Order: sequence, then C-alpha cells, then structure tokens
Amino acid sequence: MGLHLHRAGRADVLADGLAALLATPLEDPFATEVVVVPARGMERWLYQRLSHVLGAGGAGDGVCAGVDFRSPWSLRGEITGTRDDDPWAPDPLAWPVLAALDESLDEPWAATLARHLGHGLAGEEGDLRRGRRYAVARRVAGLFAAYAQQRPAVLADWTAGSDTDGVGDPVPADLAWQPHLWRRVLGR
Repeated sequence: MGLHLHRAGRADVLADGLAALLATPLEDPFATEVVVVPARGMERWLYQRLSHVLGAGGAGDGVCAGVDFRSPWSLRGEITGTRDDDPWAPDPLAWPVLAALDESLDEPWAATLARHLGHGLAGEEGDLRRGRRYAVARRVAGLFAAYAQQRPAVLADWTAGSDTDGVGDPVPADLAWQPHLWRRVLGR
C-alpha cells in the first residue's frame, strides 16, 4: 500500500487527480482505496464528483465505489492502534456529558437545555423530551470533539474560565450554555 500526498490550490484539481488515480481498478475487487478528507462535506462532494468520472457512461452516470473516505484523526487512530482509546471521542464522551447535563438542568445557564429536554414538564410531552437526553448528550459530545480538533483555542478559553469564541469575542447568547457545560464535564 502506497501513500500519495497531493496538494493544489483548488479542490476540483485535486478531485480530478484523484479520479485519474482511481480510474485503474485494484487487483482485488474487494479491496478499497483509502482517501483522507478533512470533513464530511468534502467526502460527499468527492463521492458525487467521482461518480461522474469513475465507471461513467456517456451521460456521466457512474458510481463511486470501493473508496473508503477517512478523516485524518480516524486514520491516525487506526494506524497507531488508539482509535478506541480516546476518552474525548464523541461516543465515550457522551456519558460524562449526559451526567453533566442531568446535574445541571436546574442551573440558570442551562435553561435552554432544560427547556429542550422537557425538564419540569409533566405528561407525554415531558416524557418524549426527556427521552432525548442521550441523543442530545451525544450531539454535544460530537460538538466538543469537533471543537477540540478544529478550534482548540475555544476549549482552551472555556477551560480557563473565559466564555469567548477562541478569538476573544463573547460566545453568542444562544450558545452561552456550552462553556458552562464544558467546564462541568471537565470537572467530572
């Protein structure tokens, strides 16, 4: 397995170069090509763009198959054998976030979360909203993991007790609960 690193000023130039590489099929029909992309949006765009080139007929109606798109972090974790060891990955982080959510719903800063999760609501509506707890915790854990990878200055500010966005501006009012919840998770 070889490693090819390509750089260009435009994504379409890179996509065309990738299509040229992938146009020659692997010897093993069940093998996949690993392509590292920075984000899911880029992955979707590449799938669509490559499908117009790979296996396409005259109408550009091909299929992009046998390509395993990975993030740099997931590839690093697989290579080093630490993929499942990161307690700050979204799946394991969801549980401390859930515990922090549950213990914070009466706090004034958590009013938005409490309302969303039906805290204090009785009846079926309250039950339905409380049933969202894990899904919300998992979503928030994913946000925190993304901040750690893409905007570490944000989490550094929050850890230091500053409710700013990583460049010195205040966190928007509708997201003001995030720094508080982050600090609560860190305290666990």
